[in-house]
Amino acid sequence: MGRHNSANATRSTRTGGVCLRALLSLGMVAGLGAVGTLAAWTDEATATATFSAGKLDLTLNGDPDDAVDLTSLSMTNMYPAVQKAAIVGVSNTGTLPFTYNITAGGATSALLSALTVAVYETDATGQLSTNGTTCVGKLLAASSTTFDAAELLSVDRPLGPTSSEQLCIQVTLPGNAANELQGTTAEALFTFVADQAP
Repeated sequence: MGRHNSANATRSTRTGGVCLRALLSLGMVAGLGAVGTLAAWTDEATATATFSAGKLDLTLNGDPDDAVDLTSLSMTNMYPAVQKAAIVGVSNTGTLPFTYNITAGGATSALLSALTVAVYETDATGQLSTNGTTCVGKLLAASSTTFDAAELLSVDRPLGPTSSEQLCIQVTLPGNAANELQGTTAEALFTFVADQAP
């Protein structure tokens, strides 16, 4: 009887020890699980960029307005074979390079249809003939060009930012102008069109 009790006690002690170790193991596992759910430390960095659009800005004769009066080209008391020339300064005051061309037009009239126009490239001083009637320089448009809204320049002119150049415009009433043109008037419109260069 004493042995039996002793064996039972030993078995109980072993069983209790096994249960205790099992519970401790579960506790460790539970503890490890709890540690695994903690938030890990993080860090981050950001990069920013700023963007701004460029600007096309073609100006004539240094005037910021988009409409310039070429009074130096105007003529009165015209007659066959008379001509007049004027210097026009073309500038790129924007931030982007561009190419430009010129069209000649205006309100339709018999006199305007009879006139011809030529454009010349000249140097920075803006050369004219001594009497101011003809341009001096490289011809960029044929003198037979008329005021029909066609482009005056055979090749677009490139102009970079802060750059400028001088052109000379020459207008002629041909020698074969019709007699019916006496007393008529015309108003010409020169349009300089800039396009963004690649």
